[in-house]
Amino acid sequence: MIEWERYQVDRRYFTATGKHGVIERFPTICPNGHPLGPDTMLVAAHPCLCISHGHRIWRCWTCDAVWTRPPCSRHPEWTPWSG
Repeated sequence: MIEWERYQVDRRYFTATGKHGVIERFPTICPNGHPLGPDTMLVAAHPCLCISHGHRIWRCWTCDAVWTRPPCSRHPEWTPWSG
């Protein structure tokens, strides 16, 4: 069984699968309404000075809009994603 608190994993962003598996949740539409999924978005870890561990970003290939988690003070144009 996954020990969520031990690893400081936020359940809003992850789903347990089986005894030890974890799947990261992601937005299914971009901030402008385009569908997101395989071959429609870039998923990346963005290092940043505003937070010690950086950000997870999802960039729409159709319009270049970005969801970010957690919010980024250096890129206010990125839309925060709350899960």
